[in-house]
Amino acid sequence: MQRGNDVNSRQHIIVGVGLIVLGAIIMILGSLFVHGALAPDVDAYGQEIFPGAPRGWQFVLAGQIVAISGVLLSMAGATYGFLWQRPLTWARAMFGSLLFAALMFILFAIIPNEFLTLTQSTLEWTPTKILVTVPALVVLNNDISISYAALKDMIAAGYVTTLLILIPVLMVKWQEKAKKEPVEKPAPVSDYGRPLRMDL
Repeated sequence: MQRGNDVNSRQHIIVGVGLIVLGAIIMILGSLFVHGALAPDVDAYGQEIFPGAPRGWQFVLAGQIVAISGVLLSMAGATYGFLWQRPLTWARAMFGSLLFAALMFILFAIIPNEFLTLTQSTLEWTPTKILVTVPALVVLNNDISISYAALKDMIAAGYVTTLLILIPVLMVKWQEKAKKEPVEKPAPVSDYGRPLRMDL
């Protein structure tokens, strides 16, 4: 039984390390793509910089998505390789809390920040840019319009609100699932280490 657990544990580590390395490679490639897409066309001496690299916010966004996907893949590999289906120790609890805190930092800080940077700076979703104007007949001849800035705020608030509801629900469901999993009872053994057998 112990040998089977050791083999299973070794396989988890191999798969986990493989996912960490693959995620790191994807993250580096995505970051390099973003670096090339953000670079100016020429340097201070008039020489072309990364002439083959595509430019534009669309390519920057695509590279950022690839890079963050690589980071998440590495984190999933670390979770699978070193935490999944293992007895909880202080070291594993600390490592798990570190991964969870990093995931929350990505979800609640990095992604919203990049979204706001894109919409405010690049796309210029300002209060002066009107998305839609409500017909005056519908609102009793009042002038009501929704700007791109309001759309940006609605998207950001909706994203954060959804996460604040979804994450606790998933955590409770996960803990309930763990409680329902059957625990294998060890077979009784004699003082000599042999399995006990009751013949009726």
